[in-house]
Amino acid sequence: MTSMTNTKKNPSVIYSFEGRWEDLLRRGEIGVFFRKRRPIKLPDKVFFYIGVPIKAIIGFARVESINEVSLDEAILLRIEGAITENELIKYIGQGGKVHAIRIGKLVLFDKVRALADLNTEFGFNPPQSFSIVDASFENVLLESAE
Repeated sequence: MTSMTNTKKNPSVIYSFEGRWEDLLRRGEIGVFFRKRRPIKLPDKVFFYIGVPIKAIIGFARVESINEVSLDEAILLRIEGAITENELIKYIGQGGKVHAIRIGKLVLFDKVRALADLNTEFGFNPPQSFSIVDASFENVLLESAE
């Protein structure tokens, strides 16, 4: 269950990723990712929902920083994000800005949390952008890493 009214000082968030990012995340090749939207408060953690083909939350990482950057700055960071210059240009657009979300090491779940189960148990649906995680749902997710 996600909520926009989290009472924690630094709520965690869930971001959605296309399936092609799964292996890169699992191998630790993503140190920064780029998004147009960001939470107002710096989140404590980011949980990674991977869409097709697995449709599951695979783990989480600590959020180290979020900075708004220009296309040129994003291009300089692209190696840390395992993304090409052309992909960034297509996503950001010439003269555009984006948020660079810097993360720590990904903690993988022993067993991924499948969308079907999360939807049945908690009414979870993957966010188009991001969702703020309420404390009880975060605790359930963190149990997957133990």
